[in-house]
Amino acid sequence: MALVSQAFRRHPDLEPTGKLTLLGQARCSAERMNAYLRRRNAKAPTLAELYLRVGGRYGLRGDVVFCQMVYETRAWTRAQSGPSWSPFMLEHWADEQAVERLMRILYAFAGGEPMPGDGSQADSQDEELLRRAGWRGTVTCWEDLNGKWSERGDRYGQDIVAIWRNMKEWHGEGEVFRVAEEELERERGEEIRLRIGGRVARGQASDWSSIHGEEMIWLKERGLLPVPSPHPERTVTWGELAALLRRMEKQGTE
Repeated sequence: MALVSQAFRRHPDLEPTGKLTLLGQARCSAERMNAYLRRRNAKAPTLAELYLRVGGRYGLRGDVVFCQMVYETRAWTRAQSGPSWSPFMLEHWADEQAVERLMRILYAFAGGEPMPGDGSQADSQDEELLRRAGWRGTVTCWEDLNGKWSERGDRYGQDIVAIWRNMKEWHGEGEVFRVAEEELERERGEEIRLRIGGRVARGQASDWSSIHGEEMIWLKERGLLPVPSPHPERTVTWGELAALLRRMEKQGTE
């Protein structure tokens, strides 16, 4: 009996259908999220903390909503996006009030309860539209947003989940991931990854912006970090650990 229950144990993120739930905990750190977006567009603002904070208040996966922003704005290059019934301007994706409204819409989609808004006209219009369309409480997973969020939404949720999975698997500096917009428009969700394995692209300078935490700074100040610098969440290999220990040993004998 124990083996049967273990085999059918519920996944913390996915439904039995394999879809990613709308409600749940974020799985990516703010550092990873910001670095991932900056690799696509160096001029994009750092917004991860905002999405994680507001998403947490509503029980939503803030990192996936962040990926929705990346998808909708084409990595902060598209001026207008958002739900077809209420377009967002680019600056709305960075404004806390607007991001909170976005979270309330997603919360209403997922929970079926009245939107916990502030009584604003925009909230009332969103709530009324969801009520009339019969959409409140119908979206338990991101893939269920297909056909509801945008008119051309046959793979809308899959596109966002694909970006989220890509971000979770990203190894940081030394690898570049790009989404070709023409592929997104043609294939609706087929994301292209360009890997530059283990090295910085030719002509690209080392970027220390991803270094966080006292331990990483301590290593950097002593010249013990490799070049290019690793992302703070990237797994260290045995070879890299051995190289670090040898550098420390060499410094100790000098």
